[in-house]
Amino acid sequence: MRVLILQHAEFEHAGRFRALFAREGIGTRAVLMPEATRLPALDTFDALWVLGGVMQVWETDKYPWLVDELDLIRRAVEAGKPYFGICFGHQLLAAALGGEVGPAEVAEFGVIPVRRSGPQAGLLEGLPEEFPVFSWHSAEIKALPPGYAPLAETGDCGNQHMTGKGAVGSVQFHPEIDTATMRDWFASPGVIEDLTPKLGPDPERVMIEMLERHEAELSHLAETLFTNWLARARAGLG
Repeated sequence: MRVLILQHAEFEHAGRFRALFAREGIGTRAVLMPEATRLPALDTFDALWVLGGVMQVWETDKYPWLVDELDLIRRAVEAGKPYFGICFGHQLLAAALGGEVGPAEVAEFGVIPVRRSGPQAGLLEGLPEEFPVFSWHSAEIKALPPGYAPLAETGDCGNQHMTGKGAVGSVQFHPEIDTATMRDWFASPGVIEDLTPKLGPDPERVMIEMLERHEAELSHLAETLFTNWLARARAGLG
């Protein structure tokens, strides 16, 4: 399986999923979207992963390359390719398929509880009814694309997970985050300055300790999502 990964910043990589791809012998190719001049053709990859980013779905004037990315996502899903989206990648999937994305009523940040909702579990199969996730977003899916139903929620955000036909799925939270990935985030410009008002003079220590307290549950979350997605992807690809 050849997996194309669209990144929106050097530091926002696939995190703990990189080890899971390697364990399964899956080859990945990462494309940094702000620097991409031409996106890969559909026949050059088997599955598409789209990661988080600081930009917003509606900022196509500020980030004109978003138009091509949305088009690639739509064409990949319509072609039956497996897809997994994280945070911004979750919102891009919704927008590409006819849903609506807008500013969140309440921005979510840190380790928070998410509850499964609805009769189906999607890629959350095997997880408890409520589980902790790491979240960091100020936009949300206001209306899901046609044919999609809400599968998980928090008190402030009703569309935390969605799945489509085959192996198309996405989550609003960040299952890729572990302590090593968080340290990469803190190495990027502006993060410490942004978080100091919220977390105090040593925000990196606060965030790392938060993740360490929930490491077992967050690791299980990523493993479950990956295993469920991969089973669907392999079944669809034959």
